[in-house]
Amino acid sequence: MVVLDAVVSIVLWVVTSFYIAGNMYWVYQLLAGVVTYTSPASLHGGYAVEVRIVTIGNESAVTETVRNLPPELDRRYVISEEPIEVPGAEVLVVPDEFESKAVNKGRALEWARQAVPCQREYVLYLDEDSHMDGFNGIPDSDIVQFTEQPRRTTSLLAHLCEINRMGFQIEQRGFQSATVPLYTWGGGVAIRSSIEDAVTWDYSTLIEDTVFTWRAFVELPERPSFSILSDTISGQSPPSLSEMIRQRRRWISGSREDNTILSFDRVIMYGLRDLSWSVTAVVPLFLLLGNLPGVDVFAWQIHQGISVALLSFVFVWVGIGIWQVRPTPAIAGLSLVLAPVTSVLHSVGALWGLVSPPDSFDVTTKADEVTNQPPQHHRTNTDGQPPRHHCRDTNDD
Repeated sequence: MVVLDAVVSIVLWVVTSFYIAGNMYWVYQLLAGVVTYTSPASLHGGYAVEVRIVTIGNESAVTETVRNLPPELDRRYVISEEPIEVPGAEVLVVPDEFESKAVNKGRALEWARQAVPCQREYVLYLDEDSHMDGFNGIPDSDIVQFTEQPRRTTSLLAHLCEINRMGFQIEQRGFQSATVPLYTWGGGVAIRSSIEDAVTWDYSTLIEDTVFTWRAFVELPERPSFSILSDTISGQSPPSLSEMIRQRRRWISGSREDNTILSFDRVIMYGLRDLSWSVTAVVPLFLLLGNLPGVDVFAWQIHQGISVALLSFVFVWVGIGIWQVRPTPAIAGLSLVLAPVTSVLHSVGALWGLVSPPDSFDVTTKADEVTNQPPQHHRTNTDGQPPRHHCRDTNDD
């Protein structure tokens, strides 16, 4: 029993330490930039912005996205892997013969960058399901991140997990002063065209939008500027729990594969964040182990107190998420009641990706928001072999 007590104690305290480290980094981000955050002043109107919507060929979803574009954003391109017709936008079809180090979405972005150079100061990238809630201009920054807003489709529980994630993701507002922003959401990001041409999309990764930002900060001779707008762009929540779990698996796998371009201290810091996120999925199991009859965990009372304190973060994130998303009272109530559950579910895919990175990934077309039909699924290898489409769920960024 002494050996069992020691093993359980070590495991519990190590897992708890990772969780503490991740939460403390979130608090640091909160205090460093979020508390004092103000949305930057907009200096560039629609005349300076070219919109590019990336799709595998989902005509109905893209048509809705174009229909929701503000009229001042009048230069509109759709970058598609398949020929489609979209009223109000020019469709650019990625040729099969185009060769690039990039695969999937990155390959499509790189082809469009080379074949149809942006003629305006900024290129605004949207996913096929990104709906703009208005346009108030763009600040004079090199990379401008719009605020993500989840839109419920066919899975209520996946949508509740997204509300949870939005609360945690408020840390993005602290990225304006970060040495290197932790991540970028590709469903709504404007990039100065000269910066895009300097960095390019010609590299292989599962998380092209985040890696683009990392490379811009690491490789360019002058540090680029990064701004977070409070203006929102909504995207579909994952259509099912299984899709959400696979999505999170891809996120963390891409982050772990590509963070080697960062400095050692960033790799360590972001690695602790990933570990903290991943171990959330097994915290309930380890707490049960500590309560088994006959098991004597070292400093168990202290551990229980810390666990209760850490649990409060879950409700803080959900509360912030509710404030950001503004769901119906019923959805808000469910979000609070199920906060511990959605926090664990949100982390299952991250743990899976940490233990077993994917060697293939699904192409998920978006749910039809008119008929509310579930999406279709496709799978391809991560080497980018045929089909050479934008093979990631466009929620992936």
